[in-house]
Amino acid sequence: MCERLLLGGPDMIGLPRGESRVGSGAVPLILTLTACLVCGCADYRSRPLDQDELVGQLAVPAPGSLAEAASRLRHPRLRPVSLDFSKPLTDEALGILAVLVSPELKAFRAKEAVAEAQVFNAGLLPDPKLFGRFDWVFSGPAGLVSPYTATLQWDLAKLATRSTDLHIAEEHARQVRLDVAWQEWLVANQARLLARRCAYLARQEAVAAEAAQISAQLLELSRHNLALGDATLAELGIREAAFLDAKDRSLALARQIAKARQDLNRLLGFPPAQRLVIADVEAKPPAGLDPERLFVSARRQRLDLQALEAGYASQEASVYRAILGQYPAFTLGINDYHYYSDYNTGGPTVSLDLPLFNRNRGAIAIAEATREQLYREYLGRLNQTRADIGTLVTDLDRIAQEREPLARELPELIRAERLLREAAAVGDATLVNYETVRANYLDKRLKLLALEQAAAEQAVALQLAVGSASIL
Repeated sequence: MCERLLLGGPDMIGLPRGESRVGSGAVPLILTLTACLVCGCADYRSRPLDQDELVGQLAVPAPGSLAEAASRLRHPRLRPVSLDFSKPLTDEALGILAVLVSPELKAFRAKEAVAEAQVFNAGLLPDPKLFGRFDWVFSGPAGLVSPYTATLQWDLAKLATRSTDLHIAEEHARQVRLDVAWQEWLVANQARLLARRCAYLARQEAVAAEAAQISAQLLELSRHNLALGDATLAELGIREAAFLDAKDRSLALARQIAKARQDLNRLLGFPPAQRLVIADVEAKPPAGLDPERLFVSARRQRLDLQALEAGYASQEASVYRAILGQYPAFTLGINDYHYYSDYNTGGPTVSLDLPLFNRNRGAIAIAEATREQLYREYLGRLNQTRADIGTLVTDLDRIAQEREPLARELPELIRAERLLREAAAVGDATLVNYETVRANYLDKRLKLLALEQAAAEQAVALQLAVGSASIL
């Protein structure tokens, strides 16, 4: 009845004045139905790029809001922390801070909203389609009315595949959520690695600065002795070379610290001039690691592998959806015919696709090839994970082998350096002998700190590769 009220209006054109077939309540009903349809539609809202708003987004969030967000963090691999900006920040706290404020992660999280919208779209029922036709009568016998046709159709094929489409969208949304969580895990561990690098480089820079200061004092002493005739130009040249080497080493370490801090600020989205106070790190290198056991753990815990599994499940459903598409799609409809003479007919209509040429073979081939591609990508990621874990465990073992003899030798070198320094101060030892021992002591001490830095960074990299903070 609603169709005839909507589409039967032109029929009045062929009637004499006063013979309208539409009742007096038809116009209000038409307006009511139109208003209901319009009210259910979404309206367009423009969102231009506001430069002031964009600049405001680049500002560093308030410490209070960051602390609250860090305490309420929900993540499958990261635990909430207490952020106190009045104290030096630990590497773990900096990792959580990076998750909260990283601009790259904010852009990546927007994909979650898109995936959820796709799930919503897949769950919607298809809308029926309304077709109409109206013919004007230009000539013919008197009394002919203008014919029209109204057809209401509903695509039942979409109902048959609705559950499959919804499953595809849900698995894709799960994949996106896991991808976002994996990216957060990557960013958090990258921030932790940079924090450890800054801490260990600061230790090395302090040792190098102390060495440069001692070299400067020895250089001044050599100049004084040369003026008194107690030193030679060769000895002065050795002192100058030692001072320049120590100074260059100290400046090189300072540059590395500045670069690591800039990398950390860029990761956090902070201005280049922002300076964070980083707490000292005492990281005990893991020992007794089994690569095969860690690989088994990684297969169970890595979020990117879980995301690939969800993507494969979504594509598996897509293959099934493509198989369903080879069967004839049918549409059910209802017709209402109004002919030239004053009578109406109507009835059901069914339309079917004839699978003679296409039969959805192209879509099936694409879906199966994509599934095979995802399968190979998953195998490749597993192989890369196993190789990364094996390499990191080997590196940690080699670092431990280099570190152990240095750690044993260093106390003896410290004692020898102190004794020779005291002897040189009273003239019981030459500066050349002291400089030789001191240079050896400095090299060993800096090498030990560099090995400890490498072990601390590789431990973070191994946690990242396994997908868990607990690797023991």
